Order: sequence, then structure tokens, then C-alpha cells
Amino acid sequence: MFKTIRNFHIFHLKITPKSGFHIGSGDIDISPVATDAQFVRLNTPWGKTVHIPGSSLKGVFRADAEALLKSMGKEVCELSINRNKDCGDKFELKKVEKAEEIYPQVCYACKMFGNMKMASVVRFEDFFPFESDDGDNEKAKKIKEIEEYTFVRNGIKIDRFTGSTVEKALYDFEVLNGGNFYGNVLLKNPEIWQVLMFYKTINNINDGFVKVGGKKSRGLGKLDVEIKSLEIYSTNKNAITFTTFENGRFMNKNVEFNFQNAEKEEDLIGLKIKITNKDEIKSYFDQMLTKLPESW
Repeated sequence: MFKTIRNFHIFHLKITPKSGFHIGSGDIDISPVATDAQFVRLNTPWGKTVHIPGSSLKGVFRADAEALLKSMGKEVCELSINRNKDCGDKFELKKVEKAEEIYPQVCYACKMFGNMKMASVVRFEDFFPFESDDGDNEKAKKIKEIEEYTFVRNGIKIDRFTGSTVEKALYDFEVLNGGNFYGNVLLKNPEIWQVLMFYKTINNINDGFVKVGGKKSRGLGKLDVEIKSLEIYSTNKNAITFTTFENGRFMNKNVEFNFQNAEKEEDLIGLKIKITNKDEIKSYFDQMLTKLPESW
């Protein structure tokens, strides 16, 4: 599926917490002033900083995509429920199958997000509180600034029978309540429905249907995801070349779109399109939606 380049969709995203937000580090800090659950941090050349791991985002997007696919009557493997429905168990680990043999046998979720035998179409970066083109001083400044949005929140265990607090059950955890995170998500050689599924999950997050991070049932995890820009690279100079799977092999599907204000230029592999206008981005996905029935 990835041996031939057909298109890249690169989403340049800005993520802003709209409520308390927590992603636990999982590390144990022996400091007496440390919280019971600290926000995940990472050392960078500009200082140690809170960040959003790409793996955390991928889990959220895959879970929502699986729910959407099942609601549309599409097959989704359910490893946690039935081992016999795990797409990864259909193949011998030591045997190398061709992508053309694997792809038609796996569920729609695995087609999009991969499994132990097939790479993911969707590839997430870690998200940081600075942009990649910021200077060193600016990155260090933004790392210090985002620490101002961290605070400690207390939790307590409630006895479900008495309705009172359980003795010695007080704990605390670190929460982020503001700031911005920046990063990219790349879709390599997607089918039309896969790009639409990714876009739909972004809307679900913004609408509050999907929350991110830990302790979501306690009011945490509401985010705003803004598409700052969308870059599309296509091998066809007059259309967007999507992937389609027909007759046992991957093929090109050239689809024409009407772009009003997008930046276009010829690239080494064909055409490069950059969309920054929000209405133009929405128009692109609205046009793509009309192509969905024929893309399954």
C-alpha cells in the first residue's frame, strides 16, 4: 500500500484545552512535594515540558473511528471482547504476507490505523507547546509559559453505600488548564473514507462528544482542535489521487475538487496544495463527502 506514493494529507493542528486536562506520566516521583499523578513531561533542547504524546491521540482517534464504523455497519475487530475477532491473529507472525493479501482480510479500523502486520495510514506526532518554526528563545519562553497553566487538583474516594468519603483516600493529580499545543498528523495514501473519518473525529472532539486524556468522567478532557492548515501532495496535477483497492490490488482514484483560495504549486511528485482558509477546508471535506458512497 505504501510502496507507491499517491498522496499525503498533512494536518497542521493546534490543540487547546478547554477544561482541566490530564495525561499521566506513569512515573513515580519520590519528591515529598510531588503529586500522586503528574502530567507527562519530556526533555527537549529548550527545557523539560508537558506535551501530548502522539500515542495518546492515536488511541482516542482509533476508538472513536471504531465506534463510528460500527454505527455504519462496518466490520471492526474487537480484541478485548473476542480473541477470534483480532485481525492480528489472522496471520502468522513469522510469515511475511504482501499488503495486497493482508488488506482485504482486516477490518476497517485496521485498514486505517494498522495492526501488528500492517502499518497505519494515520501517523501522529507528539504535540508540544511551541511551533516547529519558532526560534530557540521562543520555544524556551513558551515552555515556561505553559507551566503557568498547571495546577494540582484533589480527588477523593466516595463510599457508594454510605455516600461519605472513604478515610485516607485523598489523592491529588496535576492538571493543565490552558495553553496551546502544536503538531502534525500525516495520512499517507489514504482512501477517501479514511480522510473523512479523521476529520469527523476532530469535529467530535470539538463538539465535546469525545474527550482526551485521563479522568474524563470527572469533567476533564475537553479540547479544541483547530486545523491551522492542510497540505495535500498528489501525484496527479489536475486531481487528488486517492488509494482504492479493487480486484486484489491497490489502484489510483483521481478525484477533482474545486479549490477557490488554496495555494497551488507543482511539486516533484505532482501537485502541492496548501489550504489555510477555514471555509475552504470545510468546503474540501463537504465535496469529499459526496464521494463517500463510492469509496467503500
